[in-house]
Amino acid sequence: MAKKVRFPLEMENGIEVRSMEELRDNFSISKVICYLKEGKLVTWLRDRYANDIADLIEELELQDERLAEKVSEIFDVPYDEASEKELEKAAERAERIKKLKEYTDDRRYEKVIDTVAFEQDELYDLLDEDANTVYLCGERFSIPLSKPGVVYIGINQPVVVIDSKVEVDWDEKEITVENVVFDKKYQAVLDISNETKEELCEKVLGKVKKDEKNTVSVGTYTNKSYINFMIPVAERNQVENLFQVAKSVIEKLNYDIDIDIRDLREIATKNGIIDLAKRYIERL
Repeated sequence: MAKKVRFPLEMENGIEVRSMEELRDNFSISKVICYLKEGKLVTWLRDRYANDIADLIEELELQDERLAEKVSEIFDVPYDEASEKELEKAAERAERIKKLKEYTDDRRYEKVIDTVAFEQDELYDLLDEDANTVYLCGERFSIPLSKPGVVYIGINQPVVVIDSKVEVDWDEKEITVENVVFDKKYQAVLDISNETKEELCEKVLGKVKKDEKNTVSVGTYTNKSYINFMIPVAERNQVENLFQVAKSVIEKLNYDIDIDIRDLREIATKNGIIDLAKRYIERL
């Protein structure tokens, strides 16, 4: 026989309760009322054979002005005026979640519903409270650049107005903006900035390509130089061959001093240029 899966109820601060004792010790009237309206409370109770309490809960009228007080009495937990405020907060939160669902079904945003701004004034209120992360869910928002240390995350890719005539350095402003669309004016600023960068890049690349065409020309070998008369006739053909090797290498220099020296040293060693030079220097 398959075991029945019994789900917990989540109270304040994410505390999960799985028994009547845990529920009473961590009782949150706002959370319990929410589960009551969703139909989960009665199921949770019957899964734990608390049928007498489940029956009393089912008899309640959801529109009763004393609903919170009666629920507290049924569970035998203290009720005070703070419970009313807690209940009002829960009702407001439920309304905000309902509004959120008009834009997305992603339930992860329900956990951060208290930092979601649906309009500009709510955005300002969150900034007044020094919120580090603000979720934007609506049509259009204006982000103040004078408030550092804030991460703005769009839920439905809202339009974000940036009041700046130049491209904003977000790192310098200590501001992060994600999953949004910039307003047309600021997007035009970005487009112009990108075009300028592309033009500059093209100019640099063009100059590099032009410089690549300006290869080094060493010239041709001549047997009429002064040093040529110092070379024995038997070795003059070898010297000319070595000249052609060196000429080819020099014309391919990339002007990276470390690479160039390494390549020339390898050529000189491989072709015996160094030993040849030593012999003629000793003869001078």
